[in-house]
Amino acid sequence: MGRDPGILTTRDGYVLDRMLRDWQPLAEEWLALLKRKLSADRLPMDAPVPAGLAVIDARVAFRCASGLTDSRTLCLPRDHVPGGAFLPITTFYGLALLGLREGEALHFDRPEGRHDWVRLEKVLYRPAAPGAPATQPTFRLIAGGLAGRAIPAANENGPGP
Repeated sequence: MGRDPGILTTRDGYVLDRMLRDWQPLAEEWLALLKRKLSADRLPMDAPVPAGLAVIDARVAFRCASGLTDSRTLCLPRDHVPGGAFLPITTFYGLALLGLREGEALHFDRPEGRHDWVRLEKVLYRPAAPGAPATQPTFRLIAGGLAGRAIPAANENGPGP
């Protein structure tokens, strides 16, 4: 049996190390997945993060065994809002996606005894690394650009009868 796919950045590896030490997992299967993730290769601290690598705070598109396709932002548990666009790394899918590269999939066991998998389809957005040069905005503000335009309130359906 080969190694699991994926590679961890220094930051993501540190977060997972802390979770193993300080966080009480809800299921043995999740703990097994965490330990598998911690056995992954790690990028050296000063190495550039490869394009297409899922990291914490990245927005990713994925597909799973149930047929669900979705896009979410991988996050720490404190950043999660139920019903939001975030996927905490304390969930099976969040943890499984962390460290995968586009096109890679990871199989894992669920507490109810079934086997599951998740595939990283695409990294849609990844924040700049700390210390990286800031990119220029892709838009430009123009003074008076909306002058003379009527903007209806967001709760109106348009002009009345």
